[in-house]
Amino acid sequence: MAVGSAPCKKLHSRGRMKKRSSFTCLFLLLVLNAAHAESMQAVLFDGKNAADTYRLAALTLAGIVNRDGAELYLANVREAWSYAETDETWEKLYHERGGVTFTRITSFADLVERYRSRIKGVITYEPRRWGNFSGQSFFWQGEYAALIGGLTGCLPLPEATARALGFALTDSVLVEDAYDGDPPVRVPARLELKSHPWNDTSQEEERRYLALVDWGLRTLLPLCNPDKCYIREITDFTIHQRMFQLNLAGDPPGGVNFLALPAARVELLERLLTFMQNKNPDRIFHVYGWMDPEPLVQWIATFGGAFHETLQNNLSWHAAFPAERRPLVPPAQTGPEQVQLEDKYYLVFVSSEGDASNWALTFQAGAWLSPHRGSVPISWGWNLHLFDLCPFIARYYYDTATANDGFVSVMSPLGYVYPDLWDENVWPDAVGQTRRLMEAFGIRDFYAYKHYAPNGRLFFRGVDLYNSFDFNRLGRFLGDVNAQLTLLYDPQLANQYPTTRYGALLYNHVNDGTFYGDTGDLDAMARRILNSLKGKAKPGFLLAGYQRFFHDDHGSWPAGTADLSVERLGQVVQKLQSDPVLGKEIEVVTIEKFSALLRKKLSWSGVVAAPTGGVTDYHLLGSYPNPFNSRATLCFTLDRPQRLTLAVFDLRGREMLRVMDEEAAAGTHRRTIDAAGWPSGVYIARLAAGPALQTLKLILAR
Repeated sequence: MAVGSAPCKKLHSRGRMKKRSSFTCLFLLLVLNAAHAESMQAVLFDGKNAADTYRLAALTLAGIVNRDGAELYLANVREAWSYAETDETWEKLYHERGGVTFTRITSFADLVERYRSRIKGVITYEPRRWGNFSGQSFFWQGEYAALIGGLTGCLPLPEATARALGFALTDSVLVEDAYDGDPPVRVPARLELKSHPWNDTSQEEERRYLALVDWGLRTLLPLCNPDKCYIREITDFTIHQRMFQLNLAGDPPGGVNFLALPAARVELLERLLTFMQNKNPDRIFHVYGWMDPEPLVQWIATFGGAFHETLQNNLSWHAAFPAERRPLVPPAQTGPEQVQLEDKYYLVFVSSEGDASNWALTFQAGAWLSPHRGSVPISWGWNLHLFDLCPFIARYYYDTATANDGFVSVMSPLGYVYPDLWDENVWPDAVGQTRRLMEAFGIRDFYAYKHYAPNGRLFFRGVDLYNSFDFNRLGRFLGDVNAQLTLLYDPQLANQYPTTRYGALLYNHVNDGTFYGDTGDLDAMARRILNSLKGKAKPGFLLAGYQRFFHDDHGSWPAGTADLSVERLGQVVQKLQSDPVLGKEIEVVTIEKFSALLRKKLSWSGVVAAPTGGVTDYHLLGSYPNPFNSRATLCFTLDRPQRLTLAVFDLRGREMLRVMDEEAAAGTHRRTIDAAGWPSGVYIARLAAGPALQTLKLILAR
């Protein structure tokens, strides 16, 4: 970080210290001069008035040139959907804190001339619009033109624009594999030609679009980044990382609804995920983008993927900017030995959108820039994977954090994922990546939200995307990565309670309206929290979470919103602490203090090693639903192939059902039991392999 330009203050006023002070000032001046002499020069392209075709080309160009270092910054090229001043604020911070001087370019033609020697050619396309996400649109040929351009160093442009800018057109271009040695492929450089099947006007547009995607999967995917892919519109970072991109949104029935995607589109996505899984048999791969609803995240996890939300523009710049990489310590970090457990209620407010990779790039939707930040404890959710890409950004947040700014990771720092769904083959890589990120950023507290599948169950493409976490396996993961506390929101569980699994402390929060509750009425919001505290034994603990924090001037806050601002949260805290009954007994804390206090209450002072011996060879994950009314699914994981027996008994020890008695392969297994005709009551599932035995209580309630 560059040294600031404020005048040097006198350190001491008398004696020999005056000389030392003068020497110090001289030294700082020399440092300032050196920093100034080595100031970084860069280009800023302002696309505010640029045509959409120019914006797509600028995103591609930024991704290409920023591979060699931070060179090209973009402003107003794509809408910053979360905070309008994002680009401008980062421009200022990179200048003030990073020593960057920008040359501003507003003409796309001038931008092309600036980098003409770096542009190897053009990929032309038909610039027809096709609907995409809310308020946005994309060129479906243009995306593949940009993809090819990113692999070859060419710009995606309509034919007329390319000719006007003085580029020669070629019919094909050679695409070489930069990763794992696949043979080069010559592909079309003019996607708009009528000879291509995706331009057959006798076919409906959907079939033409799918024909292009199918060609891309067969031809381009093997040459793209083998451990990263994208399922939304082109960004500079997708180009920078040479990702294959598969935009399945658009205007089909259901729009971006994952469960409503036409079968043909789902099959394309499955082909992509299967390819990535085969390329990464023992590693986690990364998928970027977004699509509703959430079960998509679970499905991706079953392939061994980690999911990250939509990418903000300029990530290629942020990832390339040189910055100091050293372990960081959150200012609010604390431990059980540093807190005093009192007879009161401890309340933590969590911003849950740390699963969004772009959220840190937009200053947590501008809330971080609020003048009220620091006046009330807030625990900010972060995707540490993104922090890892952008050390300058991480340093900025840590340098500007107050003691009231707590830091919490999504359940895995690798992204918005469910580790309990990962197969054993990727487990060591997932644990290793996670521990490295946790140590780098000093964060050991997690947050996890579990969405319901429709009607409590969802079978999708042969995969059971169930409602509740597999707690034993989740606990094993959290214990392996040395987590301190994981905050759970799991509607499957009936009560709010702490539990330990494999030495990991998990704390569930029920749906009482304090999490993702309506924030449009602050008085009602305060009443919900107070009602949740009433009747709790002290010391009592309560997690209240909100989807996003926005800047104070974000706009209106209508009924039904789950978003909040720092200023409005401060008003809620005032209402809580002025309550005549409970007000003096409420303390709002950061996640770090909440974790330390809860662990102290439970006399849980550290991570306990997972059991050793035969028990670690298999893990009874659980049953869902539980309680159940007729059918339930038992699930367990084997670390190695082995002979086992799984059976269900009543409380008298009578065997009601022999579920398995066989040699089973390593990996996760699920078996559905049918209890039709059984009386209501408690039953015991027993999993036995050799001398090791595990049991699980099942509740049949009709």
